[in-house]
Amino acid sequence: MSLLAIIVYETLYGIIYLGLLFSKNTFLQYFPHPSIIARLFFLLILFSGFFVPYYLKLLRIRLTGKHYISFTLFLSLLYILSSQYYYSGVLKVKKFHSFLQVKPTDQNAEVPKPKDVYRIICLGGSTTEEGLFTRESYPQFLEELLRSKYPNRKIEVINAGKYFYSTQHSIIQYLFYLKELHPDLIIFFEGANDLITSFTMPPFSSSPFKKDYGHFYGALANIVYPRKFEEFLSQFFYADLMRPDLKPMAFTDWKSRYSFRRNLETLIELTRCEGIHLILSNQAYCISEKNDSDLHIVGYLMAFLVDNEHYADEKSWYNGMELFNNITKETAEKFSISFVDQVTPLKGRKELFTDAFHVNQEGNELKARLFFEKIAQLGLLEETQR
Repeated sequence: MSLLAIIVYETLYGIIYLGLLFSKNTFLQYFPHPSIIARLFFLLILFSGFFVPYYLKLLRIRLTGKHYISFTLFLSLLYILSSQYYYSGVLKVKKFHSFLQVKPTDQNAEVPKPKDVYRIICLGGSTTEEGLFTRESYPQFLEELLRSKYPNRKIEVINAGKYFYSTQHSIIQYLFYLKELHPDLIIFFEGANDLITSFTMPPFSSSPFKKDYGHFYGALANIVYPRKFEEFLSQFFYADLMRPDLKPMAFTDWKSRYSFRRNLETLIELTRCEGIHLILSNQAYCISEKNDSDLHIVGYLMAFLVDNEHYADEKSWYNGMELFNNITKETAEKFSISFVDQVTPLKGRKELFTDAFHVNQEGNELKARLFFEKIAQLGLLEETQR
């Protein structure tokens, strides 16, 4: 065997391996991830790559130095291509709107709207979109219910929810993407995505807090705080071994509540100017006031840091959601806006939630029925309303 080929192979492989080992910037521990046993298993496989030349020798496979050099070059090429694929994936986020961060869903609704169509737009975040979490979203179920009750009406329910969208994102989305659709009714609820803008630590935010949420990066976080390819890989292999010692603490500084109220009032003003009926709702959640929820429920909450060493405890999130939901209800009452309470029917029903805020198919069906009953109660689709 070629001694030089083995030295080259071991050197390059060692650079890659040690590069992973000493990459300490990791955030994956806050999200669902493989167990430490799985990581150690793959780590062992990775480590075994050091001994490839000796495996071949034990198997009495006689290879020349050219074979070892070819194998080494292949390993390096694989590493380069993988890293380039990673970076190209990260940079794709730059295609999104500079403030919206995530491109709104392209709607196929006819413009101008036909006169005989009753069009409903459901605004909100991922708890409206739900496409990544369940088979169907509440707007889809709502459309089925309405068409069943009003078979003689042409009804469209448009899902305009998008992950990470706050009240401000929804307003901008309406003004520049949805206004031309001329909806007859807008259904809107939000809370959590406005609440998280009160946290001003990386990876999603920066200090100081800004009233226009300009400090919150959301989907653009990888560009604002870029990570190396080695750091991305280290999240899989070493996150459990390198976990920072973060601790929960009480948090009450919900600065974004003022912007949240302002944005709700702005949406009300916009819809009134356009003669659009608006239904507001509070946001259901599966958070315990006793700090006793399972990790799969609250693990997501740990990603939003209070400082370098602490995240807000579960009780703080509970109080925060109560605060923001009360603001929604108070605003609806102040301006005589139709209001739907989705918190009470879903409260304590953990079997309906996939995490702290998102629900499963049964949960979405329940949400749809709540909005359906409100629309029926208001008589918005009765023949006399045409």
